[in-house]
Amino acid sequence: MTDLNRDKKFQANIKRLMPIRNSMATIQTRKSVLKSTNSVTDEELDDIIHSHSSDSKMYVMNENVKKSIELKQEGNNLLKENKFSMAVTKYTDAITLPGISDGDLSILYSNRSFCYLKQGKYAQALDDAKLSKRLNPDYLKAYIRLGKAYESLGKYDKAIKNFDKALSLDMNNEEIRQMRSEARKLKGLQERDNDQCIKDLNLKSRQKFKDMKNRDEIKRLLINHDPALEHVWAGHEYRDDQSYYKAAECYKQAADMRNAEGMYNLALFMINGHGVSKDYPQALKLLLEVSKFDAFDKHNVPVVGVKEAEHCIALGYHEGSIAEKSIELAVVWYEKAISHQNGMSANNLALMYMKGDGVVKNFKQAEQLFLCALNYGDPNAMDNLVNLYLASGNINKAEKWNEKSKKQGSKLARLKEKAIAQMALQSNADISDVIDWEKELNLPFENMTIRERIFRKLSYEYPDKSEVLETLNELESIRNKSDCVSHTKITTNGYKYDLEVLAKHKDKSEFSNRMYLAVLNYMEAIETFHNIARRSIVVLDNDSRSFIGQLAMCYKLEHFVGSMPVDIREVIRKHVLLLLSYSDDTVKHSENVDELAFNQDCRICHAVLNMQSDENIDFLTECIKKYPNNKFFREIRGCLYNFINKHEFALRDFNRIEEISKDDVNNLYHKAATLRLMGRNKKATDAYTKFLSVASADHRKVPEAYYSLGVCSMANRNIDSIARHYEQGLNAEEKQIQFFLLYESTSKEILELTLRTIGGLSKGKGKPVVKLADPFRKELIVNHRRAISEYDKIMSSGGHAKVNFTAKPSKSQSAPLSWVGLKPIQ
Repeated sequence: MTDLNRDKKFQANIKRLMPIRNSMATIQTRKSVLKSTNSVTDEELDDIIHSHSSDSKMYVMNENVKKSIELKQEGNNLLKENKFSMAVTKYTDAITLPGISDGDLSILYSNRSFCYLKQGKYAQALDDAKLSKRLNPDYLKAYIRLGKAYESLGKYDKAIKNFDKALSLDMNNEEIRQMRSEARKLKGLQERDNDQCIKDLNLKSRQKFKDMKNRDEIKRLLINHDPALEHVWAGHEYRDDQSYYKAAECYKQAADMRNAEGMYNLALFMINGHGVSKDYPQALKLLLEVSKFDAFDKHNVPVVGVKEAEHCIALGYHEGSIAEKSIELAVVWYEKAISHQNGMSANNLALMYMKGDGVVKNFKQAEQLFLCALNYGDPNAMDNLVNLYLASGNINKAEKWNEKSKKQGSKLARLKEKAIAQMALQSNADISDVIDWEKELNLPFENMTIRERIFRKLSYEYPDKSEVLETLNELESIRNKSDCVSHTKITTNGYKYDLEVLAKHKDKSEFSNRMYLAVLNYMEAIETFHNIARRSIVVLDNDSRSFIGQLAMCYKLEHFVGSMPVDIREVIRKHVLLLLSYSDDTVKHSENVDELAFNQDCRICHAVLNMQSDENIDFLTECIKKYPNNKFFREIRGCLYNFINKHEFALRDFNRIEEISKDDVNNLYHKAATLRLMGRNKKATDAYTKFLSVASADHRKVPEAYYSLGVCSMANRNIDSIARHYEQGLNAEEKQIQFFLLYESTSKEILELTLRTIGGLSKGKGKPVVKLADPFRKELIVNHRRAISEYDKIMSSGGHAKVNFTAKPSKSQSAPLSWVGLKPIQ
C-alpha cells in the first residue's frame, strides 16, 4: 500500500471516530455540569443524559415529539431541584402524548418511577418501573428502579432478582452490587423475623381428591347405593352441553326418587327457565323441600344440594327474586346454610354486617364470617376481607391478606395495592385529633370506617355545614360503591339478549344492527362448538374454523355480547388455546392470507376469554407486534390498562386506533372515558361531544356520555350545564333497547346527588325540578343547632359541672351520638 493510500484511509477513520469522540465528550461535560449543582446523584444523572442523547438522533420530529422533548427537559430541570411532584406532572404530560417512541417512553417512565420512589409512593414507582422494562427490556435503569421499588415494598427476593438482571447488563457496576448486597441483608433479617401464622385455609379442600383412584369403580358403587345419582350425573352432562330439555328430564327423574341434588338442580332450572317454564313459587317450594333433608349422611359426608338450596333460598329473600324480599328471613337462611359449611352464605352475611345492610353494622362479626367463608372455600371472601381491613384502618392485616389474594390470582388485589400503599404512608396524626375527641366524649367507633369517624367530628363542630358534609359523604359512598365484591350468586346459564327482539330493531340503526349480528354470530358459534365438543380429539377442520370465525366476529362487533358462564367459558378457552397453537405452527411456515386472518381471530378469542389473566397484556403486546394494524388487539389492551388504572397506556392505544380508524364509535367513547379518568375534563368533553356526534341514538353508551359530560361540567361549577346534560341523559335512556334498562350509571348518581344538593332535583324524582325553601325556618333551625353545639362545648369543658335538669320522659327514645343523621335543612 502506498503512503498516499495509507494517508487517505487514516483520514477516513478519523472522520468516522470524531462524532463518537465528540458525543462522549459532550456526555461527560453534561455530567460535570450537572454534578456541580450537588442536586442529584450519579444514579439520577444517566437518565437525564440518556434522554438527551436519544433526542439528538431525531432529525424529523412531529409536533408531539417536540412537545415531549420540552416537557421531558422541564421535568429533568425540576428533578435536579428535587421538585419531585412537579417533575411527575411534566413526565406524565409527556407520556400521554401520541407518537412517542418506546425508547423515550421507557426513559420517561423510569424517571417518573424515580420521583415516586423519592416521594415514598412505592406502588406507583413499581408500576412505572414495570412499564419502563416492558417498553425497553434492555434498559439498565428499568431494572434498578424495579429493584429499589421491590425493596421498598419489602419484596426482597424480587429486588435481588432485578439487581441481578441489572448486573448482567453492566457487570462492572459496583453501585448495583452494593444495592444487591443491601437487599440480601434485608432479606436475611426478614427471614429470621417472618411471621408464619397464616396457613393456607384451602389446603385440605385442594388435596381432598388428589390421590383418588379407580374412579369408575367408585362411581358404580355410589350408583348402587343411590340409583338416582345416575340420572343426576346424566343431567349434568346434558346441562354442560346446553341440552336443557334432556337435562331437566333427568333432574325430574332424580327428584321423583327424592334425590336432594336432583331436586336442587331442577329448582334452578325453574328459576332460570332452562328446559322448563319459569316458575318461582314452585322452585321455592322445591328448595324448601330440599332444605328439610339432613345436611350430612351417617358418615358425616355433606349431602349435595342441601346447603346449596339453603343458600339459594337466602339469596331469594335477600334480593326479592324468587320470593318477597325479607332481610330477616335472608339472615335466618344464611345462618342455616353457614351451619352446614356454605362459604357463599358466610360471605354474603359478612357483607351485610360490614355495610349495615338490614342488620346492625358489626365489623368484628363481619371479619369472623369472612374468615369462615374462606375456610369453606368462597373465593370472593378474601378480597372483601381486605376491603374490611382498609375501611377500619387496619393496614397491616389489609396488606397481608391482599398479598395472599394476589398470589391466588385476584385481579382486584392489584388495584388495592395502591390504596394500601397510600394509606400506609399516612400518619396516624391525620386522625389523632379525631381519636382524642372520641375519647373526650367517650364515643364508640368499633364499627365505623375512618371516613365516617372524620365526618362525625366535622358534623359536630360545624352543624351549619351538615348539608355539605352529607353530600360529601354520599359522593364518597357512590365512589366506593364497587369496592366490595358483590354477593355470591348461583351461576346460571341464561342468555340476556333475545335474537327475535333484536331482529325487530336491526334496521333502525347501525348499533342495533351490530347487536343483532353480534348475537347471531355468538349463537352460531355456540351451536358449532356443541358439534365440535362431541369429538374425542381436537382437529383444525372447517367446523373449528367456522367456530373461531363466528366467535371472533361476535367479539369484534360487540364483545360484551359473548359473555358466558364460567364453566362453559373454561371449556371453550382450552379449546381455543389448542386451535391457537395449531394456527401458530401453521403461520410459521406460511404467508397465506386466510391462515393469517384465522390466526388473528384465534388470538382475539383467546384474549377476550382470558380477560382476567395477568399475562393477557403481555400476550396482547405480542399480538400487536405481530399484527400492528389490527385495532382490536389495541382496543382490548386499552380496556385492560384502564381496568388496572394505567390510563396513560390506555390513551396511547386508543390514539393509535384513531389513526387507523378515525370514526370508530366505540374507540371514541373509550378515549373520552380514559381522558375523564385522567382528570382531563376539557379534552374529555371534546371527545364525548365527538362520540355523540357520530353514535346512533340507541347506542348503549349515549346516556352515559351525557352523564359524564355533566360530571365534567362540575369542575367548572356550571350548574346549567350539569342540569342540561342530566336531562339529555334521561331522554337518551328512553331510546335504549330494552336489554339495557334499567340504566345503571355512577355518573348519573353523582349528578342526581349534586342537583339535589343545590335544590335542582327532588329526592326520588327522575327530572330536575325547582325546590322551594322557607328562609326564616332555615335560619331558625341553623341557629338552634349552633346554640346546642356551643352549649355542648361549654358543658364538656373541665371548668363546668354537668347537671341533669330535665325530667325523665314517659317514653324512652334513642338519641343520636352525633349530628350525622340529621337531614339537610331545606
